[in-house]
Amino acid sequence: MTKKQKALIVLLTPFLLGFLIGILVGRGCSRPEKPAVQETVVLEESLEPVQEQPEETEPVVEEEDDVDGTGESTAREIIYDARRMAYASIFNDINELHLEKAREVGLKSIPEKRDVVDTKQLVKVEESDYLTIDELRYSVPYLTAGAAAELNRIAKAFNDSLVRKQLPVYKLVCSSILRTEEDVTRLQKSGNPNASDNSAHCYGTTFDITYTKYDREEETDEFMQPFELTKVLGEVLRDEKNAGRILVKYEKKEHCFHITSCQ
Repeated sequence: MTKKQKALIVLLTPFLLGFLIGILVGRGCSRPEKPAVQETVVLEESLEPVQEQPEETEPVVEEEDDVDGTGESTAREIIYDARRMAYASIFNDINELHLEKAREVGLKSIPEKRDVVDTKQLVKVEESDYLTIDELRYSVPYLTAGAAAELNRIAKAFNDSLVRKQLPVYKLVCSSILRTEEDVTRLQKSGNPNASDNSAHCYGTTFDITYTKYDREEETDEFMQPFELTKVLGEVLRDEKNAGRILVKYEKKEHCFHITSCQ
């Protein structure tokens, strides 16, 4: 080995030793990093708990209240399996025909007031097992003998038809009967557009039967909607009209059948 090589080794040795010592010291002082631990925050009991949102469900449909406490509704709707008539087309006797027939077979003069109605010429219309008289605000319960008999015949035929068809039994509701001049004036002041100065109602031959309301003696578990019952009433009125005993006009605005007896 030459002198230059020996001198070079002497110069490099301290540097190499320092480098090796630094590496050894660095390894000894270093520590493996521990994984971070997520702190758990404990809520105090006084804080309100977060409520979970309920799952979406189908809407609940309320049923009719039960009458026997079993939690189930016992009401049952009965449907009359018959087609609805074209009432406006079948019962289309115009008011002029009603008025002409009323003058022919009814009173010869129109009563001025309720307290001067001649009850000797008229029959008082009363409720029965087949008929209910509605609140008569603009008329009085009197008809000629022929018209009273016809009203009772229609009510009885309606009842018989329901029984024969094994349907729930309802009564007809008569909503207007004889009008005096005083009643016509009051009706006109009420804003009724159908209140004529010369109505067939003034001659004791004409009455209205509503088709939106029917009466019952007592409620049962079975029931019928008014429009189903009107199918039965329509059949009765059609038969009476075809027999020539009545004139009928379907009054849509007044919700009734306007009926004039021909006898």
